[in-house]
Amino acid sequence: MICAEEEIWICALSLCTRFEGGLARRLYDHYGSARAVFKQPLSELVRHKGLRRSIAEKISDKNLLSTADNVMKWLIAKNIHPVFLYDQTYPHRLRECPDAPLLLYVAGEADLNSSHVLSVVGTRSATLYGKSLCRDIISGFVPLGIRPVIVSGLAFGIDITAHRAAMENNLQTVAVLPTGIDTIYPASHRDTATDILQRGAVISEFPPSTQNNRHNFLQRNRIIAGISDATLVVESRTDGGAMITAHLASGYSRDVLAVPGRPSDVCSKGCNDMIRTNKAALVTSARDIADVMGWETTGKDARALQLELFEALDEKEKEILNYIKEDNGDIHTIRNRTIIDFTELSTILEKLQEKGFVECLEKDKYRSLI
Repeated sequence: MICAEEEIWICALSLCTRFEGGLARRLYDHYGSARAVFKQPLSELVRHKGLRRSIAEKISDKNLLSTADNVMKWLIAKNIHPVFLYDQTYPHRLRECPDAPLLLYVAGEADLNSSHVLSVVGTRSATLYGKSLCRDIISGFVPLGIRPVIVSGLAFGIDITAHRAAMENNLQTVAVLPTGIDTIYPASHRDTATDILQRGAVISEFPPSTQNNRHNFLQRNRIIAGISDATLVVESRTDGGAMITAHLASGYSRDVLAVPGRPSDVCSKGCNDMIRTNKAALVTSARDIADVMGWETTGKDARALQLELFEALDEKEKEILNYIKEDNGDIHTIRNRTIIDFTELSTILEKLQEKGFVECLEKDKYRSLI
């Protein structure tokens, strides 16, 4: 266990290398401690491979230690935990990566060393198909007796869908930020981040007050890739950020999984290309992922349970559900094909929603979930 003084030195090293990926770890491992790094003369530091002179000069800044001390006090006041690379609670999968952050800032509580950790990434411009399948896959783990920690980046589209689906199914979820731990990005997802703190964690390698920039997202992606057993890509263009995360995961010798889409769908081209070139395993369900990963299941898959639940519906409910499948859920078309009056039909649709068989897409339009 490191001493309090060394914690401040580690924080200081993290402050001056915040945009340099795994540089802090390389310096720490080379010199044996963070304190030892700061005791090196500038002439020694500038000779270190990969260390730019501007960073070496920051390390030589006499005021840095005071700044780091203030950051540590702020973290304590906000109940945010600095997790050092060699702490027992540091995610062991991430530690295996050569460019792992020396320090993680962690808000909330999540088992970062759970037996099953799955990263879920994808396009910000997710389609209804992608978001629906993302939710179905995540909800499908629970009936199988698998409770993976779901990791993503809190971004629009697939990321936020994955976080919310995890919470809806009482699974832990971890949001990895491209900013400081005190700056939720995007700001419109602040409420979701607050919810995550009750059922998981929000983490960042960036010190407080760090704002977002393009390079931060690339750094953040390596944490998403390295912290998990596998990375699942649900919809991605060929040049999307999710493809970078998948590439990083592959470089860390982690499994890459992808959901296929129609050949004409631009948002699925990245996934389809990875599957076609054997860079990702094709999956469409939690069962597929469990099979690929060799995760032991103890329950029935979601499809089997759905069929059992379907048999428990009464005849009118079954009839309406079948019409929704056939007619794409237009309530007026269903009404014209049945002898059920509108009031009763509305009541049945409400019950089917409560039981998880259908969802309301818009006024008078429903979609089957089985």
